[in-house]
Amino acid sequence: MTRRKRRIRRRLMEIARRSVLSVERRLKWLGSRCWAALRRMLRRRSPIVLVDARSRHAGRLRVAVRRAARIYARGLGAELPPRLMVVVQRVVYEGRQLNGLLQAFDGHNDRRYVIHLALSVNGRQVAEDELLAALRHQVAQVLGDSVGKPAFSVPLDLEVPRLRSTAPVVELRPDTPPKEDGHGRSPIPIERIENKAS
Repeated sequence: MTRRKRRIRRRLMEIARRSVLSVERRLKWLGSRCWAALRRMLRRRSPIVLVDARSRHAGRLRVAVRRAARIYARGLGAELPPRLMVVVQRVVYEGRQLNGLLQAFDGHNDRRYVIHLALSVNGRQVAEDELLAALRHQVAQVLGDSVGKPAFSVPLDLEVPRLRSTAPVVELRPDTPPKEDGHGRSPIPIERIENKAS
């Protein structure tokens, strides 16, 4: 290979290297711009979430709250308002301790919403599923303007009532008179059962 050919080859390699570096720089710049635009778009659709808890628990709650709010809004066929803030704090107090509180602030041209969620109510720790249920209830109120009010609502109460200390004692075997044919069974006294067992 002659000197001239070597020089031409070196020059071509240098041009190719500069071109690759230039394309790489432009791709990095374009990627950073796209990533920034995507983050802005996601931030607009996701609520701002502040959590007053330890970092690991706070990170998990932040992700769960964002996901629950987005999925609930998507399920209703609506988008979250752009300036929705969710604050998860130890206690929510409005005259008494509450599970959640929704505040709306009217600005110049728009309305801003803040949802407060409590981590504990009257000394009782709130479970994560209970916290998310309170969040969904508040998000439904926020989306009321865009999706409208519910046409009807059917409440369902699954809580089992607890026995109170003042409730009357009910006999398990009421004292019934024997049947006329003589085959009726009378209740067995508890003392006799205890005596047989011992």
